[in-house]
Amino acid sequence: MFRDKYKNEEYFKKSLKFNIKAFDEFEAMKSNINESRVHRFYLFQSGYSKKIVTISCSLGLPHEEVFKWFKISLYYYQMFYERKGNIYSIIDYLSLAVLFEDRKEEFIEDIEKLFNKYMTFVGEGEQLQEDYIEFLAMYLLRGERVNYHSHLEYLNLMGDTADSVIEAQKFWYYAHSEAAWYDTHKTEDAYYGYWSFDTAALCKIRGIYDERLKDLDYFPYDLLVQKDH
Repeated sequence: MFRDKYKNEEYFKKSLKFNIKAFDEFEAMKSNINESRVHRFYLFQSGYSKKIVTISCSLGLPHEEVFKWFKISLYYYQMFYERKGNIYSIIDYLSLAVLFEDRKEEFIEDIEKLFNKYMTFVGEGEQLQEDYIEFLAMYLLRGERVNYHSHLEYLNLMGDTADSVIEAQKFWYYAHSEAAWYDTHKTEDAYYGYWSFDTAALCKIRGIYDERLKDLDYFPYDLLVQKDH
């Protein structure tokens, strides 16, 4: 079921086709890429595939399709990830991993590699420390639930009730004013959809599946509720 409120379905279908074509063209050149340019190749492929993940959510494509591109994008992102990367992307990947945790054996090694890089860069003072990243990683890697205080205040507002989620979600979009994708719905072709994978992941960890969440802006309810709860 088509889910976006800013652009029409045709816009997203066109965008999906373009990004898949671009990804496939670069992938076909993979074996011929010079070692000095392979890092840039990882950047392009992680970017195209992450856009496809987001577009797929906006179009309401089957979970299997979202999962396929998530795995591909995660692999390339952990290969590309370097110092001073933005925390929004890491949170998105870890949050999607939580939402697909029933199949985490298929991607958990890439999550561990990404988190280990992140912790190394934090220790060297080359990456902003974000507690929510550690919270998600410890849940995925060790099954632990550690305490956190996020730079993203809406995450701190979320408790164990749907009412707290509903209130916190009101601040989700504006809390990302520094993100590269902020306000891209006002552009002609740089918008892929806005999805709060992070709040959905926290809902899954805390067992909040209230149907009222379905009506929240930007909330990927169908990824949260992939089975009956």
